[in-house]
Amino acid sequence: MSAPLRWILTGAFVVIATVLALCLGPSGVGPGDVWDALVGAASEDVTVDIVRTVRMPRVFLGLLVGAALSISGVLFQALLRNELAEPYLLGVGPGALLGVTVAAIWFGDAAMPPALARGVLAFVGAVGVAVIVFGFARRAVRRPAVTVLLAGIAVGATVHAIASGLLYTLEDWHHVVRWLLGDLSLADYQQVVILGAVVAVAGTVAWLRARDLDVLTLGEETAWYAGVEVRRALWLFGGLGCLLAAAAVAQCGLVGFVGLVVPHIGRRLFGSGHRTLIPASALLGAGLLVLADGLARTLHAPQGLPLAVVTAALGAPVLAGLVLRRVGG
Repeated sequence: MSAPLRWILTGAFVVIATVLALCLGPSGVGPGDVWDALVGAASEDVTVDIVRTVRMPRVFLGLLVGAALSISGVLFQALLRNELAEPYLLGVGPGALLGVTVAAIWFGDAAMPPALARGVLAFVGAVGVAVIVFGFARRAVRRPAVTVLLAGIAVGATVHAIASGLLYTLEDWHHVVRWLLGDLSLADYQQVVILGAVVAVAGTVAWLRARDLDVLTLGEETAWYAGVEVRRALWLFGGLGCLLAAAAVAQCGLVGFVGLVVPHIGRRLFGSGHRTLIPASALLGAGLLVLADGLARTLHAPQGLPLAVVTAALGAPVLAGLVLRRVGG
């Protein structure tokens, strides 16, 4: 299969997933109603509100969350040279979760703290955990990448437990728990703009420095010989990965496996060169997440399922396959 055909199929997948996500839902608004609402031919105002005010921002935000988590996964896997690395396993996701939990307590609004506060505190939490986790790499004499991964799992579990305990101090903690398990139902266009800006800036910087990522995957010593300032690159790409993961968590909660699974699919389709892998993973992650959100809304209607449940069901078998392949290889 030629490269142009792969890009065409990837774009078609994103378009189809977006259309399906716009048409799926428990309200009874089908494809014809969606089309009428988009072109201004809908006869009922409620149909227009459902499509333009509820579903469209939800779909747009889902596309951006999927892209953000996927690019973050690409960055962390390249930095650690480990195919099992992803924001959740490294503790960055739980760190952002802790930040959002603190925002909920601070502002006393269990349902939805202000978007700016969620974003800032999520980033602080993500960076704080990342500093602790990557600090273990300096102490590791051998296999620092494995040390970072194991430290991320341990620190992430601890931080997640702290955040879960803090949630119980809120009066309406069950609403926050549902949101943090992955919920795009409160999406609005302000959130879309904020996350869109983060993905655009961080994704562009990572894409422009794709050569450094390619060299880093060959090892730190090789990177030094190739003229890459390894320490600066680690801070840059680690910071971008934290920013993307934190922004995604701040907008829709803790959604796992996307940052793990999508980069592997991208490598199989487009190769390991990061100049191609970064945009490909962004597209694949965007399509996968809105498709998963459409399933989450449809299954167990009208309540729906948390988004993280669907992404875990899709991603867990892939993780198991990777582990088995490592053991067998």
